[in-house]
Amino acid sequence: MEEVTAIAGLNGVGKTSVLDAIHFLCLGKSYFSSTDVQCIQTDQSQSGILAEIENKDKFHLKVKLKRGGRKIIEKNSIPYKHLSEHIGQFLAVVIAPNDIELIYGTNDKRRSFTNQIISQINHKHLKTLVKYNKLIEHRNKHLKEDTVDLTLIQTLDEQIGPLAQNIFEARTRFFEEFSSYFNLKYHQLSDNKEHIKLIYKSQLSKNTYTELVNINRTKDIAIHRSSSGTHKDEIEIELDNFSLKKYGSQGQIKSGLIALKLAEFDYLKDKKEWSPILLLDDIFEKIDEERSKVLTEIIKNGNFGQIFITDTNSSRLKSFCEEIGKPFKTITLD
Repeated sequence: MEEVTAIAGLNGVGKTSVLDAIHFLCLGKSYFSSTDVQCIQTDQSQSGILAEIENKDKFHLKVKLKRGGRKIIEKNSIPYKHLSEHIGQFLAVVIAPNDIELIYGTNDKRRSFTNQIISQINHKHLKTLVKYNKLIEHRNKHLKEDTVDLTLIQTLDEQIGPLAQNIFEARTRFFEEFSSYFNLKYHQLSDNKEHIKLIYKSQLSKNTYTELVNINRTKDIAIHRSSSGTHKDEIEIELDNFSLKKYGSQGQIKSGLIALKLAEFDYLKDKKEWSPILLLDDIFEKIDEERSKVLTEIIKNGNFGQIFITDTNSSRLKSFCEEIGKPFKTITLD
């Protein structure tokens, strides 16, 4: 089997859809669409994905999507009772142009990135997140009512407190480990020219959840939402002690982004002890020649397992595949 599958074709022919289907099979959701229904063609009532995937053993995977229906994922013809059981069994890491939102976007984007990595390693974290988010949603809904029942709020807070603490501790441990992966990849991309730092900020670093809600209860009632908790955590990137988002050059920001994704790959690989599938979507359209050469060298010298890469330029695609020196096949989509 070829290690690299190169997919060439003009924009709009479906190259990205192939990568998205692989991501959906591995993580149970689309990488490029925010909802499952967006993965169904507008004139169709349903869609699906069929594949054979090898991860130590061979598995047959099937995804079924239906408008107004429940998403179903089957492994060897047996549907999961809970879709969360699928998370962490198959790994894929995507590097795509829209990933720039990890740098420029809100903290929601970076929290989601963090949660996805931790959840693939730690199923307990995923369950904790789901419970926490449901309780915060319930709390916010009640805070919007004309009359707020403080007894109900207190009952919710008693349930939220331990969950918030568990999320905070899991994220703290994650960043303590992940930062070294990120720093190493950025230094490779920037030739050790700059000092980069991931910063995790949480309200729970100084106060417990219970202390925070007691301080902010009047404020929460006034603004009709929960102002305390791990849903307010911030994740920032500093370059030489300045905000990468605000002061970084285009090249530095792209290096930071690629470093995040390559760090994700290595972190998951070390924790799970097998290589994720690497999905590269039109990345050479968005980075300069110097960083393109560095990225090519990293992939050439690293143990990346199976790679799928798309590009509109078939010659550039072929040159990349030949340069990294791994067995490859090219598919051209019309």
